[in-house]
Amino acid sequence: MSQLNIIVLHRIVQDQVGEWADVKLSVFDELLSTAQNNHQSITRIDHWHETGQGQIALSFDDGHVSDYEMVLPRLQAHHATATFFITPNFIGQAGYLSWYQVKQLHEAGMEIGSHSLSHPYSTTLSADQLLNEMQHSKDLIEQHIGADVKSFAYPYGDYSCQTHQVVRSAGYRYICTSKPGLCRMNSQIMGRNSIHSNTPIQAIGELLNPSEYRLLRQQFGYAIRYHLKRVLGVNNYIKLKQLIYS
Repeated sequence: MSQLNIIVLHRIVQDQVGEWADVKLSVFDELLSTAQNNHQSITRIDHWHETGQGQIALSFDDGHVSDYEMVLPRLQAHHATATFFITPNFIGQAGYLSWYQVKQLHEAGMEIGSHSLSHPYSTTLSADQLLNEMQHSKDLIEQHIGADVKSFAYPYGDYSCQTHQVVRSAGYRYICTSKPGLCRMNSQIMGRNSIHSNTPIQAIGELLNPSEYRLLRQQFGYAIRYHLKRVLGVNNYIKLKQLIYS
């Protein structure tokens, strides 16, 4: 059965890394070149589900302006597409996309997905609050691009079985988490493998073709973080994380 390796990225920066999730442009360029040299096609999440074509899907969270200014021209040069998860409340803020740019991404053949309305921790919300986040975001994006929004990605990778139910009820077909792994065709819940500021350029080849050992190691670390959130609660987990990394 065909499997898909979904890569999640955030802001692409020219040189200076400002946050942990930033990815240098040179690393992103290496990713595209390595995929091309390995004859791995890069596609959209929805396109893979509907056609089974492609080995890698690139996804970009939050809606940074680098999606339009840096990512789009490079994808076009490599004849590739990607999925962009947009947070409508960020649109128009400094460093983020405008609705015009979102529409241009869509018209260039990219998939526009939802990253919630305001980027909350999903498990801290009531079912009604979460449903409002999901539905309002979907409605706004669809109004601006004139197309159905099929895919959703959780902010902070924060989810539970209950949040999955709410996201489904809002009408999304494909749900992305931050759990490492490869995705099977019949899976509605899809894990993603992260590239961030600490990802060395030498590791790109292995990330695009992960070994079972690498995936198991990533999944073990993710499981520890996930259970810490559930035991401590999201707010206490955030405080602990800030204390460790401050």
